[in-house]
Amino acid sequence: MIFFIYLILFFLLLFSFFVISSRNPIHSVLSLISVFLLSAILLLCLEVEFIALSFIIVYVGAIAILFLFVVMMLDIKISDDSFSFLKYGSPSYFVSFVVLFEATKPLNDLTFFSSSAFLTDYTWVNWFAEVESISNVQILGQLLYTYYFVFFLIAGFILFVAVLGALMLTLTLNKTIKV
Repeated sequence: MIFFIYLILFFLLLFSFFVISSRNPIHSVLSLISVFLLSAILLLCLEVEFIALSFIIVYVGAIAILFLFVVMMLDIKISDDSFSFLKYGSPSYFVSFVVLFEATKPLNDLTFFSSSAFLTDYTWVNWFAEVESISNVQILGQLLYTYYFVFFLIAGFILFVAVLGALMLTLTLNKTIKV
C-alpha cells in the first residue's frame, strides 16, 4: 500500500510539473485534470470519500473543464519555442524538494505509532468499531439516488447542455468548397 501511495505521489508531482512547464495550454489543463484526479485517489486511500468525490465533481467536472473550454475557444498559437525550464526555477526546485522531503518523512517513520511507548499512558479505543459499518459513499449514493434523484438528473442534464453549447461554440464549419 505504501508503494502505491509513493507511486501516486510521484505521478502527482510529475503532472504538477507539467502544469507549470507545458507550452501548450491544452496539455497544461489536461495535466491539471490529472493532478485533481490523483489528489482524489490519494484522498480515497485516506478513506475521505466525500472530499475525494467533491474534488472530482467540483474541480475536474466544473473548473478544469471550464478552463479547457476557454483555452479551446481562445485558440492560442505558440510560436516561441525557446522555453528553458532550468532558468526559471532553481530556487523553486530547491524549495519544492525540501517541502517534498518534509512531507514524506513521516511516512518513513510508521513504526512510531505502533510502538508500545506511545500507548502507555492512554487507553486504546477502537473508534472504527464504534461507528456504523456503512461508508460515506454508500450514504451519499443512497441520498442522491433515492431522495434527490430528480435534482441529480436535472443537474446532469444542465451540465450536458453546457457541454454541447461549449462544443458548438468551438466548432468551426468551413462553408467554402475547394475544387
